[in-house]
Amino acid sequence: MLDLVYAKGQGTGPKNEVGQVLYMRGLLSAMLGVEGVRKAQERYGKGKVMTGEQVRWGLENLSLDQKTLDGMGFAGVMRPVQTSCLDHMGSSWVRVHTWNGSKWEFSSDWYQADEKVLRPMVMLASGKYAEEKKLKPRTPDECKL
Repeated sequence: MLDLVYAKGQGTGPKNEVGQVLYMRGLLSAMLGVEGVRKAQERYGKGKVMTGEQVRWGLENLSLDQKTLDGMGFAGVMRPVQTSCLDHMGSSWVRVHTWNGSKWEFSSDWYQADEKVLRPMVMLASGKYAEEKKLKPRTPDECKL
């Protein structure tokens, strides 16, 4: 980022925030959005403007392996992710990031959540949200666009 963007005078925001927690959160969010559109365009037409539903399909069909992530500069930042219509999360790996008094550092190896514990919690919370908002969750058959 510093070499390819900021060195060319194209960076936005304070240069010293590159690599910080909030910066990386925004960068990851932007990358996943772009990759969702790219995936949609692979299916619905490269170079075309995508509809919201087409982009949703792209976001629900992400498949980013480690080689792809490394090639985009995300080596060591995130693990491979694969999403689906029924699994928007796609990955449950995390690392602990700790402030050492002057900068953020990773202070753990990767941990994977226990899906036997996590999945029921996600389903309960999402079911409650859908009920409160009067939304009908999609079925596996409805996921096949």
